[in-house]
Amino acid sequence: MPRPTRWPPLAPTKDIGDYLFLHGAISRWLWRIYVQRFTSAGRWCLLVSFIFIVYGGASLQLQAYVTAMYMLAIWTVAIAAMLAYRPRTRLTSSLPSRIRAGETLSIDVRVAQCGLLRGADLVVLPHRLPPDIDSIPPAGVALGDLRRGEEAQVRVLLQCPQRGAYMLHGFRVESGFPFGILRARQTFGQQHALLVYPAFAPLARLVLPMSRRYQPGGVAMTSQLGESFEYLGNRDYREGDNPRDIDWRATARATRPIVREWVEEYMLRAAVILDTHVPEALRGKPAQRRRDDFERAVSICASVSDYMARQDYLVDLFAAGPDLYHLTAGRSLAYLDQILDILACVEENSAEPFDAIEPHIAALLERLSTVICVFLDWNSARRNFAMRLRSAGVAIKVIVVSDRGCAMNPAADADLLGEVPVITREQFQQGIGIL
Repeated sequence: MPRPTRWPPLAPTKDIGDYLFLHGAISRWLWRIYVQRFTSAGRWCLLVSFIFIVYGGASLQLQAYVTAMYMLAIWTVAIAAMLAYRPRTRLTSSLPSRIRAGETLSIDVRVAQCGLLRGADLVVLPHRLPPDIDSIPPAGVALGDLRRGEEAQVRVLLQCPQRGAYMLHGFRVESGFPFGILRARQTFGQQHALLVYPAFAPLARLVLPMSRRYQPGGVAMTSQLGESFEYLGNRDYREGDNPRDIDWRATARATRPIVREWVEEYMLRAAVILDTHVPEALRGKPAQRRRDDFERAVSICASVSDYMARQDYLVDLFAAGPDLYHLTAGRSLAYLDQILDILACVEENSAEPFDAIEPHIAALLERLSTVICVFLDWNSARRNFAMRLRSAGVAIKVIVVSDRGCAMNPAADADLLGEVPVITREQFQQGIGIL
């Protein structure tokens, strides 16, 4: 996913290293101290202290220096407590590997107090969250006070609105003791990969122009379940038959060699092609609308793949972003999770993807029953690509995801390609049950 360019929020769970600003090591170190060490109350107290110190330092005749000295004393005690009263705990957690975009990830965290002293005002929160993932609440979950040997279990919630592949970096246990203006902390580094796959609604029906095609090798070539050809019957042994196919019981009854005969299966095999093209020439709102269309197209691909995963289909998924993805799934070869993993990671592409996809799909055309194309527009490049597939003898279904209108009218090619649905943002939000 593209890295964000916005200014990071004042959230202690975020990491400045994930943003494009503050490139220097010193500036980032100061930013981490200001955001992660100072509480919200501490920042206001720092501002008030600075005002009193400047005002009181202007002249000894001003009585404000007395208040300034009190403020310095408070900061001295707070800094000393931060250094000496660092949390000493033990933390365990269990994190899932996948979640759907828009859902909230729930993580159970158990914290045990290991230090000799009582853990006061303890809070647990995620450490160095990616910019697109937010903690609920942002300031962390309170543990309260823990005596030595005492444990507490809390639930940390992470909001994951955007699909993508993310790395979680663990948790921190913090304490604002004694004044609640500075945080003492203990960090538990735990690298954990999290895939946020696209949100999608299951399809009730998918209308496909499809015919069964012969797959060389049958099911044995499309799954890891061993030789599972369809059993046809027995016949007399012929020269060249595999001795492992001899039916020894039938041979004993007939007093001549009898072999089992198998037939390789004809299957439904479909290719799903995702259009990833977002031109670099687009800027501002047009580019954002195209990216929104791309996100909706990814969700449509997930819905289509989910439907075919529930049926007896072999599915070849093609998506060409900066990297070309090709996955063959179905019939125990791969699960829906693996398809969603690819759709979670695929990115937009400034170049047309068809030059990268076409050589790979051409090698499979003789075995494909149909090709489902999820386009972001309907123009001459996409029309020519669809026509080349159709002329190769494969059935084709085209779906256009666009909220801006199409460069060409897809209804003009309905006689050759059938109905070409154009899915807008409003239709997508209302829900699509039939394609």
